[in-house]
Order: sequence, then structure tokens, then C-alpha cells
Amino acid sequence: MTMPLERRTFLRGVGVLMPLPFLNLMQKPARAAEPERPPMRFLTLFKPNGVHPPSWNISGGQEFDFRMSPLMKPFEKHRDDVLLLDNMGDFGFSSHANSTRRFLSGRHDSTKSASVDQVIADHIQGDTPHRSLELTTEGLFPNQIGCSYISYDKNGAPIPRESDPQLIFDRLFRNPMASAGVRIRMASVLDRVQDDARSLARRAGTEDRRTLDEYLSVVRESERRLQNMKQSTPKVDVSQFQRPPVGGNLNDQVESMLDLIELALWTDSTRCVTYMLGNSNSRMIFDFLGITEQHHYLSHFFRNFSRSNLESLLKISRWHMEKFDSLMTRLKSRRDGQGRLLDNTVVLYGSGMGHSDNHTATRIPIVLAGGKGLLKTGRYVRYAENQQLGRLHLSLLEMFGIETRSFGGSEAALSGLNDSSFTPHREKAFDSWVRTEGETISVQGRLRMSDDLDQAKIFFVDVAGRRPIRVDVSFRDFHNFNLAYHCGTAITLRGTGKATGDQLIINRITELKSVHGKAPGSARG
Repeated sequence: MTMPLERRTFLRGVGVLMPLPFLNLMQKPARAAEPERPPMRFLTLFKPNGVHPPSWNISGGQEFDFRMSPLMKPFEKHRDDVLLLDNMGDFGFSSHANSTRRFLSGRHDSTKSASVDQVIADHIQGDTPHRSLELTTEGLFPNQIGCSYISYDKNGAPIPRESDPQLIFDRLFRNPMASAGVRIRMASVLDRVQDDARSLARRAGTEDRRTLDEYLSVVRESERRLQNMKQSTPKVDVSQFQRPPVGGNLNDQVESMLDLIELALWTDSTRCVTYMLGNSNSRMIFDFLGITEQHHYLSHFFRNFSRSNLESLLKISRWHMEKFDSLMTRLKSRRDGQGRLLDNTVVLYGSGMGHSDNHTATRIPIVLAGGKGLLKTGRYVRYAENQQLGRLHLSLLEMFGIETRSFGGSEAALSGLNDSSFTPHREKAFDSWVRTEGETISVQGRLRMSDDLDQAKIFFVDVAGRRPIRVDVSFRDFHNFNLAYHCGTAITLRGTGKATGDQLIINRITELKSVHGKAPGSARG
């Protein structure tokens, strides 16, 4: 009779203790009908600098009947495994630093307590060698240090992030007692554990051997990718250069990070990972996409408008969505117990702000995935009222069996995550009309952004029975009256402008009021 392996089993070699994914050999002898379920994990992927709302927002969709937006296309094949949340956030404007704090802490002024990932990490750590991993794509942003962190300890202090895939790989899979010089002389991790791996394979069944081969192949590919990053041939003499903290190609670096996240969760090296695809206020240049301007500059697409700038911004956002797709594909492809690794991982993807130029903290992009039995996926949930992120965090804590009365300024958990018991968005009835008096134009109707990329600075007010009123104003009016905050809602707007044929155009705003909603900044978040 083959004795079962302990879950915390390692392949051993000189200077190496290499964790394993879940194998059938680790299954305890059945004493009941239900098999033992692998542990539940928590994974967060943070997207910096908000979105271009017309490209992200779903228009007119229902819970089970919706069309994914253009920016969601890269992960459309995962539709059945994701839960898309809308009308998240309700706080008017947001600074970049506030958006990072809010993302996992509920409110920007929650500065004395732990972020939700760290509360979860404390609860689910078990006997994993690493309580949590806090990862990032870029270094600190010293001009506004708060832009660089989404994870905070029990005292509200930021937790340092790691950005070098090579060092993370060493931390996860190499003996930390080995010196750097010894590590260089050593061969591949796999070469050093091959005897132990062969011995294990002789004990394993067909399915376990397949899982083991698949796991070792992933590790080998991760090693190969890291080796290629180190061995790229320089075009100039770099003998005197200092080793950079990250790989030269951003896409390769991020793919290596996703490799490591997959391996860390699959081997139960940790059960909690947060990964920032960039700092909020990120100044990265995506030259590998043919882009020469900084991401932050491009995110302000209204004040820095040009068609090429907007297209560059959308390329960056699409790349972010492709990384989410890449991560989802990895988690779905790995067997974990009786299901997939994704089934046993609650994934949170999103940002801390909505409109990238005006920094609105409403309609914040939030996507949940995985968590079989905890989340009811394949749905689009747009709430009737804006929902504070703290309510989402309370729900996440409940999923992991953590009892608490409040989090991030919220005292009620978010409904609708594992069933349909929520109040969906239904537009309230309102009268729409237009009145003109000389150059003064007054209009009541639904405000929206143009979905024409050549008119990205243009807004329209829809009025029943006539051509929409065009709102073409300066950045000052756009900002002072927070047009982006009111998009998709009924407003009363007064301004000055002119008529061109049957088209009324407002060029300057003098007054704007919400018909049903709150004024921006009326809640503290």
C-alpha cells in the first residue's frame, strides 16, 4: 500500500527545497464521500490610472444578457468565470494616492488599519512558507509615495513590494542559505531535484505523473524566460553597467511575474498575492507597444487630447486586460484537487478610480473571478445605487470566514456576489427638455460621453424627440463641474452657446445639477 504524501512535501536537491502542487498522493484515505478540498487563495491584480469610460463601461446590459465592452474583449473567453461589477464607488474626485489606498482599504482615510488582503492573509496562511506576496511592476513614485502601495499592515503602514522576478524565484524555490556566488555556479533547479523527482514519479499514478511533468515543465519555462532576460545581447558595451532591478522588456517581466504567481499559488507556497501592474500615476513608457509618451500623461486624454494619444492610452489599457487574460488562462489550466486552480482562488481585478482624466471615484472598474461556490460568475451586476468599496471588502472577508462588523467605513456587506439578491440599476423616470434664450441654453436630459474616438472631449445631453445637445467645453469647465462624474445620469445643465443648423452647442457651463443623484464630493471616501 502506498503511503500518502504530506501536503507540505518538497522535492529536495543540493541547496534546493522545491514545493509541489497538489497530487492525488496527498489525498488522505477516504473516510467520507466528500474529497478533501484544497485551500482557498486570494489574488489581486491592480490596474493603474483608471479607464476611458466609453471603452470600458457596459451600456444597457442586464445581469445575464450583456455584451462585454471593447476593453473587455481580451478576456471575453473567460466570460463564464468572471463577475463584472458596476456602480462601484461613490466619492466624487480621487487623487492618485487616494485611489491606491481605497482599492484594498475601502476609503482613502483608512490609514490606521490593515488592507483587506492582509486581513485575509492572516486568516488563510496555514503552514505556507510565505504568508503573502506583495508584487509590483515598477519602483517607487517618490513625488507621491502613496501611489506605490495597495497593501498595508495592521497599523496602516505600506508593505514593501518586490519587482524583480529573479529574486522572487530565488525566494520561492532556492535555498535562501546559499550565497549569490554559489547560486551562479549551480545548475538549474530542476537538475538538482531530478533524483527526488524520479523517485516520486515511480510512486505516482498516471494522473499524478502527468501533473508532476506539467509542473516541472512550467518551472523549466519560467527558468528559461528568466535566463533569456539575463542573456539578451547588448548593442553597446555594458560591462560597466550596474545590473538593473527589472528585466529590460516590460512585457517579459510581467509574464515572468505571472509565471511566479501561478507557481506560488499552485505549490501552496503562499495563499495571498497582490500584484500592481503599475503605480497609480505611473510614468512608465510602453515602448514595446510603439508608444513614446508616459502612461500618466496619456491617461489625461481630455486635457492632452489627440487621436494618437487616445489610441495609445487604449493600447495600454488593452495590454492590462491581456495580462488579466493571461493570468486567468494560467489558473484555469492547472488542476487543483478535484477542480482547477481558479476554482480555489478568489481573484480581484480592477482600479481605484474610474475616469482616468477626471479621477472620478465612481463606476470604478471591478472584476471578480474564480471562487467556485463563493461567487456566482458569468454575470454583469450593476447596482441601483453607487456602492462603497468597503462593502465589497466586507463580502470578501465573509467568503474567507472572517467575522467583522465593519471595514473601510462600511458596515454592510455587498449583496449579489453569490446570487441575484441585489437591487439592479433601473433608470428613474425624468422629463427631458431644452430651452433657449439668446445665447443661454438650458437642458435637462441624460449626460453621456461621445463614443467616437475623434470626439473624445465631447459630451452629449440626450433629449427625447430631438437631436442631442452637444457639450464642447474647456478643461476648466470639464473639471470644475465634474462632467465625467455625472455621465450616464440625468442632469439639468445651463450654459452659453450657439446653434449650428439643428445642432445646439454649449461652449461654457454656468450651472449643473443632478436630477436624482448625489453631488460629487458629498461622501467622504
